[in-house]
Amino acid sequence: MGGAGRLRRHRFVLLTACVLLFVTGSVLHLWANVSRIEAALPLASLHKERDFAALLDDVGRLEAALRLAAAAPDAAHREQLAFALDLAILRHRDNRGIYADSALPEVAPLQEALAAELGALDAVLENPAAGPADLLPLVERVAAQLTRLKALNDRVFQHSMEQASAQRTHLGRLRHTVSAMIVLLGALGLALAALLLRQQRYIRELTARDLALQAAEHTQRELRERLERIADNVPGVIFQYRERPDGAASCPYASRGLQENFGLAPEEAAADAAALFRTIHADDRAKVQESLRRSAQDMAPCQCEYRVVHGGVEAWMSSHATPQREPDGSLLWHGYTYDVTRRRLAEEEIKHLAFYDPLTGLPNRRLLMDRLRQVLAASGRSRASGALLFIDLDNFKTLNDTPGHDCGDILLQQVAERLRQSVRGGDTVARLGGDEFVVMLQGLGERQDEVATHAEQVGEKILAVLNMPYLIGGQEYHGTPSIGVALFGEHEQRVEELLKRADLAMYQAKEAGRNTLRFFDPAMQALVAAHSALEGEMRLALRLGQFVLHYQPQYDGCGTLIGVEALVRWAHPERGLIPPGEFIPLAESGGLILPLGQWVLETACAELARWPGADETRPPSVAVNVSARQFRHPDFVDNVLGALQRGGLSAQQLKLELTESLLLENVEETIARMVQLKSHGVGFALDDFGTGYSSLSYLKRLPLDQLKIDRSFVRDVLSDPNDAAIARTVIALGQTLGLYVLAEGVETEAQRAFLVEHGCHAFQGYLFGRPQPLEALTVRQVPALALP
Repeated sequence: MGGAGRLRRHRFVLLTACVLLFVTGSVLHLWANVSRIEAALPLASLHKERDFAALLDDVGRLEAALRLAAAAPDAAHREQLAFALDLAILRHRDNRGIYADSALPEVAPLQEALAAELGALDAVLENPAAGPADLLPLVERVAAQLTRLKALNDRVFQHSMEQASAQRTHLGRLRHTVSAMIVLLGALGLALAALLLRQQRYIRELTARDLALQAAEHTQRELRERLERIADNVPGVIFQYRERPDGAASCPYASRGLQENFGLAPEEAAADAAALFRTIHADDRAKVQESLRRSAQDMAPCQCEYRVVHGGVEAWMSSHATPQREPDGSLLWHGYTYDVTRRRLAEEEIKHLAFYDPLTGLPNRRLLMDRLRQVLAASGRSRASGALLFIDLDNFKTLNDTPGHDCGDILLQQVAERLRQSVRGGDTVARLGGDEFVVMLQGLGERQDEVATHAEQVGEKILAVLNMPYLIGGQEYHGTPSIGVALFGEHEQRVEELLKRADLAMYQAKEAGRNTLRFFDPAMQALVAAHSALEGEMRLALRLGQFVLHYQPQYDGCGTLIGVEALVRWAHPERGLIPPGEFIPLAESGGLILPLGQWVLETACAELARWPGADETRPPSVAVNVSARQFRHPDFVDNVLGALQRGGLSAQQLKLELTESLLLENVEETIARMVQLKSHGVGFALDDFGTGYSSLSYLKRLPLDQLKIDRSFVRDVLSDPNDAAIARTVIALGQTLGLYVLAEGVETEAQRAFLVEHGCHAFQGYLFGRPQPLEALTVRQVPALALP
């Protein structure tokens, strides 16, 4: 033990001696090697000279082969030349690497020039048709490069020897430097010995440091306790979770938040983590364990959201932990957990708002489209078919506008509930918007007849359920639906196309009298396609000016011309003159009625102002039909006044004919616009009176000048008592309200006589003239009939 103790005490001295011996031996070894390198330097220079001489030989051989091939260009000489060229190119490439660090400025230009000549010769040899004429110019150029190489060879050798001499001088100086280093190392050893004397002082300093470390450990314990207090007051849980190789699990540390969030004391979790897992919702335990397994496998952070149940309350938790491998093979996760219940509830609410109708709680259009895409994809694989039912409530607008929107909302909620109860749990009931609902039936079978039968049965059931009375605001309300059915699954279909088919079938049910069910008819689709094509032609016709105006005269009871009505016609280049009944409804639905109506207004004002005949034959006024959509445009009043100004027609000469559909909504706005135009002198007529819905309370408030009896009542006025009664009622109503009454569609004198007998003021129809272009319009004398 005494010898071992002495070694420990003198270990620094022994270590220093070993270091000095090792450094001295290394320096002596370096000094001996420098001498050997100094003697070997000339030999390296000779090796370089040998390489350069080899390049001279290869270029010389190339020159000889080139001269021979130029003189006798046969295959053998050409092959010999190619071989010599390959050798020269390889040697030139090696020499460029050897002399890349040369200080001679002539080397680089010569290398570049030689490379260019070798490349040029190589390019000539690539051409099988090259002959002596191509090779002869290269002979002299290669010979010139060979001469330059010979001259440079001497310079290279001389330069190499000069470099070797200089390096030998430098190495000699290095040898002297190494000798000086040996002396310095001896002095360093003495200095190291002096440093060893200070060893005792360092030991005392280390003792002081040990005391300081003990104080630091005490401070760290206080800091750890402080951090634990902070962790216990941080929302959520800060924890460590350990899994041992034998499968045992525990939580070595968990903040006091474990009690609040999991209903478990940290001591219980530290003893056995199984108690912690028992607080996790049964449906989520496997997900948490799988997340831990993947984290352990990849040594990647673990992140998982799951539900915790304690005290009868369910809450969502989010845990984040990073794994660490321990020496015994255990895995220790360091992490934190916090409550995300409010966030999850907010996400669910956002999702519900995004995919469900807030009024009825049914899936909205977005969710329906998503489910429909999935069902169509699945039916394409399994050949299982289904049906789409498009449901629209009849006359819902009347309920919504009359009692109020609150009543309409109650009805929609009751309809939604009845639809839910009318289908299976796997079917989808959705609300597209307004009073439109869609029911998606799936898994109805593979045969189309079977699917159609099932769909019809469900549709009839829905019809019966929705026909039952509703209780709204303490009063009973009766409503009916119109249902369109489109089948899917037999052929591949797009979602939009399927919805369109069901929508078309629903409109077919509307046209069939409502409160009925109709299946999609391919002929109806063809009609829609034709309408789409016609709509495209109408847009083009507007740009090309294919629309024209015809005018039909209007006479009073005395046979005097009182005005004309402007009627638009489409002068189609292939189909000829198309009447308005074929394209006006399409213009209304496609949005073309606005530009078309404005064109009619502008043209009628301009043409009447430029009447081609004598002034005494000029019609006193022109009547222009205005659609409800055109009338409700914000700029309608300005457009009318602008058309009058641009056409040069006075406002008193213009009469606007409105339909009864204007009276169904925005009545106050309608009256305000009519009064505004009336103040400028524009007249108004209510067209097709009796065919729609007109409230007498609104009718007496409208600033009208004229009522027009629809032609449908005039046609059978002599044979149908009902039509005759309606005509008499309209005339009497006009007289009561002080309005001028004009009958349309008068074709016979007997019809005119009947109308005159009951007090009708004016007439329009084929009896007085057909619609014609303005230049062809003739004003004729009509015999008067005495008014009663």
